[in-house]
Amino acid sequence: MGAIDNFQALINKSGGLARAARYEVVLTPPAGSALANSAKTREVQLLCDTITMPGHDLQSAPYKYGTSVATQMVTGHAYEGTIEATFYLDQELDVKSYFDAWQEAAVDTENNTVNYYKNASGDNNYAGTMEIYQLGSKSSTQTRFQFNSDTGFSQNKKTHAEAKRTYGIQVQDVYPTTIGSIEYAYATVDTVALLSVSFSYRKWKEIENTETGNTRKRTGELIGIITEKLPGNGVLQRRTGFQK
Repeated sequence: MGAIDNFQALINKSGGLARAARYEVVLTPPAGSALANSAKTREVQLLCDTITMPGHDLQSAPYKYGTSVATQMVTGHAYEGTIEATFYLDQELDVKSYFDAWQEAAVDTENNTVNYYKNASGDNNYAGTMEIYQLGSKSSTQTRFQFNSDTGFSQNKKTHAEAKRTYGIQVQDVYPTTIGSIEYAYATVDTVALLSVSFSYRKWKEIENTETGNTRKRTGELIGIITEKLPGNGVLQRRTGFQK
């Protein structure tokens, strides 16, 4: 029973488990494109049905000391894959037109000419940013006062949950590389049409302050350092993380 109690206490302390259906996507199209101040951006991000939060991996290579067994040593890092998303389509397919225009900012499909990465003002022509947030729930209580001629004043308290950003990443240099096809069929009369979009990106950073969008690196007290003796007189030290 102790393990179950500890598990329940941990979940209660963290405010519950993360729900895959509670998320938010914020798109910022490239500043040098015609979409920079488009009112459609807000509508498009609200119509996001599914999205994948990108991962991160470490690259390694075998390293061997004399006759010892080879060890996989970290040589670098990379950001994993592309960002896959689907969007609900409105009847006029404005969502599709939006991403078509974003791709046109990179390549003119009429003349097949490729645009420069940045314009003369230093603004990106086709690479924007994207923010992906995990949402939690924050309970709030609203109190209303009512007056009745027979009973006098009374209080009516109502508690409801509000969406709160609990974690987020800022994805940099984002642009739609692939806009999927749309399939039609008479048998899907009650099916809502979806558009799949694959985004390419350069890197992502964790948003430290989800209220201000600050992406500073995590700071705090170092949890510990592991020291490993290497053959000869070598010493390898690696950090195990930070604690806020």
